[in-house]
Amino acid sequence: MKQPNHEFDFKEAIIFPDDNFYNLSQINGLKDVEASGHGQFFEKEERLHVDLHIKGTMIVPCALSAQDVDYPFEIDETEVFAFDKPKSDEDVIEAKRDTAELLPVIFSEIMMAIPMRVVKEGATLLRSGKGWRVIDEEDLVEEDQIDPRLAVLKDYFKNEE
Repeated sequence: MKQPNHEFDFKEAIIFPDDNFYNLSQINGLKDVEASGHGQFFEKEERLHVDLHIKGTMIVPCALSAQDVDYPFEIDETEVFAFDKPKSDEDVIEAKRDTAELLPVIFSEIMMAIPMRVVKEGATLLRSGKGWRVIDEEDLVEEDQIDPRLAVLKDYFKNEE
């Protein structure tokens, strides 16, 4: 096994701006995010191996009520950064300008860990809202109700029968 030339440990609190979540429907925010880990740089290979531990709380919408739900998470991942041009079949992240940027990697790992569906404790399906309501089959009238604006069209095809 090759010995690393340089090793380091890190532990950082991370704050993601609200702008990061503006166009995302699966997540509304992040709080109390902490990234820690251990890095090893192998000079001969020009590779940096980083063992990441990410924990925090996702703020995700409830699948029934769309209210915010705090969802704690913990992620363990190992990433490899290449400081030279990696081979096409190599599973590494190319370091730009001799810098291994962990923040985009951390954000990407969190985005991949978003649950498909979260239901807030005690949440119920809303039956009505501003300008809408749920209609059950029993409530649905089976009559031929014609929109008055379209009533003149019902006579349009009578001559073709």
